[in-house]
Amino acid sequence: MTAGIEHTRKEIRRALLTCVPYFLIVFFLDDIDKVLYTIHSRFSNPLIVLYLLIASVIILSLILHECIDMRANYKASGYMAIIPFVIYLTAILNSFWSPLRISSDIFKSPIVYKAYRRSHYGHDQIRLRQNGNMDIRYPGILGISDWEYGHWSGRGDTFYLDYDRVSDTVYAKPDTLILASDGLLAPLGIPGDTLTLYKDQFFRIPVTKSKK
Repeated sequence: MTAGIEHTRKEIRRALLTCVPYFLIVFFLDDIDKVLYTIHSRFSNPLIVLYLLIASVIILSLILHECIDMRANYKASGYMAIIPFVIYLTAILNSFWSPLRISSDIFKSPIVYKAYRRSHYGHDQIRLRQNGNMDIRYPGILGISDWEYGHWSGRGDTFYLDYDRVSDTVYAKPDTLILASDGLLAPLGIPGDTLTLYKDQFFRIPVTKSKK
């Protein structure tokens, strides 16, 4: 019994050493991108995504290993044997690709408006926060994304955007947008025929989204 408990303790330590760094990187991923914005699109972001891919495969392999040995471990150390499996499962359920993922965004200012635009690798996303901060995510292959940051203000149906110039990734961007009845954020003064032609390239706030 003592040997079984010691084995389980080693498995718990291995689970924690594997999953705690993984969980922290996933949780603070957007903040890491922001801190490393000057190099992330060329160097650090691909390395982080590569780490997350490799770590995800390792964690999935360890989950399978725990499932195979679960009965024997349970007989040796009781319910304590379930702890490593729970740690691995929690980490993988909170992976970068999981819809259940939680992140440091829960500590940030509430999002007042969230708008989307279809892109080649999913949807570009702009988030306008209650404290006036703004961020835009441009997803890329394997989760590699470019980001932009800045500030915003609004007056009625008009949005004024002020981009952080040092972190620009897209250079031709409107800084004043009008919210149309269908949720489309259109540049101020754009002709109707041009808007019809290019509206798929503009961000859109879901019509069910209401201001908080």
